[in-house]
Amino acid sequence: MELIESKSLLAKLMATENLTVEQRPVQTASFDVKNRILTLPILDKNISSDLYDLFTGHEVGHALYTPIEGMLKAKEMKINRDVLNVVEDSRIERKIKYKYPGLKNSFVKAYKELLQKDFFSIQGTDINKMNLIDRINLHCKGGAQLRIRFSEEERFLLDAVETTETYEDVIDVSKKIIEYMKQQLEKEKEKRQKNKSDEPDELEDSEEDEIGDNFEDSEYGDSEQYEDSEEEQESDKDEIDKEKNESDGNSDNEIRSHTDEAFKRNEKQLFDNSINNIIYVNIPDLSVKQINDYKDIWKRYKTEGYEINLNEYIKIRNESNKVVSYLVKEFELRKNAFQMKRATTAKTGELDMKKIYSYNFNEDIFKKISVVPGGKSHGLVMFLDWSGSMVDHIGNTVKQLINLVLFCKKQNIPYEVYSFVEDTDYNMIRCRQQKKSGDLAARSYALMNLLSSRMNSSEFTYACAALVDMTGLGRKRFYFPSWLAMHGTPLNQAIVHAMNIVPDFQKKNKLQIVNTIFLTDGESSVMNRYYADSYLPKYHTDSYDPYGDSVYIKCDRLVIRDPVTKFEQSVDPRVRDSQTNALIRLLKNRTNANVIGFYVIKGRDFNRKVYDWFPKQNNHEEIKENFKKNQFAILENTGYNEYYILRSASLDTDEESTFEVKENATFRGIASAFTKYNNGKHNSRVILNRFIGLIA
Repeated sequence: MELIESKSLLAKLMATENLTVEQRPVQTASFDVKNRILTLPILDKNISSDLYDLFTGHEVGHALYTPIEGMLKAKEMKINRDVLNVVEDSRIERKIKYKYPGLKNSFVKAYKELLQKDFFSIQGTDINKMNLIDRINLHCKGGAQLRIRFSEEERFLLDAVETTETYEDVIDVSKKIIEYMKQQLEKEKEKRQKNKSDEPDELEDSEEDEIGDNFEDSEYGDSEQYEDSEEEQESDKDEIDKEKNESDGNSDNEIRSHTDEAFKRNEKQLFDNSINNIIYVNIPDLSVKQINDYKDIWKRYKTEGYEINLNEYIKIRNESNKVVSYLVKEFELRKNAFQMKRATTAKTGELDMKKIYSYNFNEDIFKKISVVPGGKSHGLVMFLDWSGSMVDHIGNTVKQLINLVLFCKKQNIPYEVYSFVEDTDYNMIRCRQQKKSGDLAARSYALMNLLSSRMNSSEFTYACAALVDMTGLGRKRFYFPSWLAMHGTPLNQAIVHAMNIVPDFQKKNKLQIVNTIFLTDGESSVMNRYYADSYLPKYHTDSYDPYGDSVYIKCDRLVIRDPVTKFEQSVDPRVRDSQTNALIRLLKNRTNANVIGFYVIKGRDFNRKVYDWFPKQNNHEEIKENFKKNQFAILENTGYNEYYILRSASLDTDEESTFEVKENATFRGIASAFTKYNNGKHNSRVILNRFIGLIA
């Protein structure tokens, strides 16, 4: 996983552009210059880093320097592909090494390693009897260490290859090489005919003595070793020949680069055969327009005649005053402390006349100015799980929510609050994506914009009162309209949608940082399908499972890619949370937002799942004890800036119901109850405190 991502990043950095980098079960690396897709074979994790850099650097060289127009022109001119490829490889490798000098050493070591492994199939062969294009290929890749001889005319052509600057130069030099090799082939045919008529019994000896640069007899020498390898790889060779015949009309008797063909055959040794299939999928583009705005939600709520208990909301709001005041105080203290910590002092260059008397023994006689940096402008976007299982927590969650937005209102912090849910009624807007090949398929779901800083005072009061009423606060029962009913948990869809919502929110409010909160009580339903067309299955094996216009994600390795940033994350399709964590990282990369996750759970469930959440820990009992004491635990390596497992009871912000003292309690008992009371207040403010810490 890490190797894939690191080499993809390397390719993008070298190319100075966001290439699309894919690792596929292909025979060799390639670059689609039109679509800017760099395809790398799935190489064995045990191969050297130099080899990996060679493959990557080579293909990035094509990405940077091989023009699509030039390739089309060469194809129209029917220039021999073998010759053209050798000459162009020489040019782009020379240019990429010049651009990134650090690659020179990697290239030298990698080609030395490949020569030692006989990737060019030249062992036992007299290199100097090979045809010109093969000798040029070996010289450009292996260097002077091979001591390859060239005639004066051939040296002129070699110098031309090594000084090409443009693709036009490549075409011109290739044409000259082809012409020279044709002449050599013609001379050789004439010699054969002459020897056949004059000395038929000594044909074999005369050919061996006089051929020199004979193309056909010097392919790999006459060694028995080559004959064996040729037999073993006959099918591969035939496949290559067939491909060449189809592409540019070459036949076995025409000009070929045997070393290049051998290299392609032997590349298979470097592949990781354990990985049969990697599927690349893109994040779908979910429009910000496909959101149920608060105006439509509460207008419908009011139109359908649902009554609200305004008094209950006012009671909760009044109870929140202490909490909100505390948050405002904490915010100002933390903000001031942070700014003073970052304050800098600079000399103005103007003399301080009060210190001029001390110039003989004190160099610090200039006036100073303290610069206190201003705080960044922050906003809040919160996504609230509206699944059926949240009914056990929804009342206390709404309490926390009201505290949070009241603080934001008091500090003029822009905010938006959304609920996400699957399978909503058709009368409300449902998020539907445009079907695009290669995109993840997001099942139909809905985003409800429950609260917003865009609300006026009366709209805000009504919405909060409706939420209090629906969630049963004050009545110990709850009810929801059918179109606001609680169903599944489309957390992953909400994260994807946030990739458009957060930047839009940030732009409209001119914010520097958006603090994004996801609160849920369970894992997301998996986005396990993607849209495909005819070109996708070519990289598939038996994992390709057609079903309508989408296919199941069944693969050894899944890579989720952001088509906007080209940032990608590897996902283990067998691990349920892996997709969510990857999407969170993609969200952070695109938006530069602080992303906080809260997982609400009952205490007994934590004891049951602690082994799943902390599998590498051996102090599970200590973790459970700390959770019992603090009411929360922190998970790492989840993609979030911080991810909290939160006890449901800690969401209750009721200040008056937690301080309990037993009858006839001792002084120690009273002190213990007071400590527990203060800790309870602190724990009940986990969400609020974390948010304050971020924006201060």
